[in-house]
Amino acid sequence: MPPYKENRMNTQERDKKEAEVDALVKQKDTDAACRLLVALVTEYAKEKNFKKAESLYNRLYEVDSMALTEIVRAGEIIEEEKSESVDREHLEIWSDLYGTLSTTEGNALYYSMKTKIFEAGEPIMEQGTFNSRLYFINKGEVKALYLQGDREILITMLMPGQIIGQMPFFTASVCTLSLVPMNRVKTSFLETDVLKKWKNDVPALESRLYDYCMHNDPVKKALDEKNIERRTDRREKFFGRIKFVLLDKSGKSLGNAYSGEIADISVGGMSFIVKSPKKESVRMLLGRRLRVIFDLPLKSHEKPHKIDQAMTVIAAQPQAFDDYSVHLRFDTKWAQKMMDAIDFSENL
Repeated sequence: MPPYKENRMNTQERDKKEAEVDALVKQKDTDAACRLLVALVTEYAKEKNFKKAESLYNRLYEVDSMALTEIVRAGEIIEEEKSESVDREHLEIWSDLYGTLSTTEGNALYYSMKTKIFEAGEPIMEQGTFNSRLYFINKGEVKALYLQGDREILITMLMPGQIIGQMPFFTASVCTLSLVPMNRVKTSFLETDVLKKWKNDVPALESRLYDYCMHNDPVKKALDEKNIERRTDRREKFFGRIKFVLLDKSGKSLGNAYSGEIADISVGGMSFIVKSPKKESVRMLLGRRLRVIFDLPLKSHEKPHKIDQAMTVIAAQPQAFDDYSVHLRFDTKWAQKMMDAIDFSENL
């Protein structure tokens, strides 16, 4: 006997049912409209069209936010179908990670991922460049390399079940290492834009993933063991007001000036603190050019030396209470005598 097949609606039938929902809502028969919506959610979820299923699920709230039985049932159907379609090999590799998440969070993570394959020698990330992806290694081996002067140092080897790109992904900063496949590497990855979507759908998922990544960071562990200092310029604490303006590609100012508090300075760059309740706005600074204006007090007790120059944002890291630390790179390193002339005693 041929296998049993469920009686499923075709496209025309589904379109007709959706039109019926609209008609029932106009007739104020919300009970019938909700039952029909649950049937449609079931149809789309079973064929793994979760985008459409979730759209109809949201429609349930619009039709009758108190239809709790139908809302709960429709949500359960979507989660059940998502769980059934998850790649079991992927689940086995990442069982520790998924073990920290609820079913809803696990499904949200899994269905936010995309897949990319890298061939041997094809860089996944390159030191000094910007990256907005968090990679999950499913197959293959990856070298973590650090370029120090003209020396290339092997930091560690990364295997399936390990994550790369934690700091650039969560803190909006440039890559401080290069990651290069030893052989063919299959990865899953997330783009930073999913974080905004998760805030509404699964608000705890970002912090759970962040904690997992920070506690399972083989690159950081290897760097600590090798005691490699990646900062080449000594930073000096420095406090003072700063004004900055966004620049366009041609170097022209965009909009009004913003203010911040300088945190430190070196011959190669500086950082300052800015307050913003919007994480996305601060992340947008990464890689942008800023015109930066501030005063440097001098040991000679002459009037302060005014700095007014363009710089590049290389990191934007969250601090406490909506504060962000914005890190800048100078186009050209200052001469050491410039640093020696600064009166840091005013900052004590």
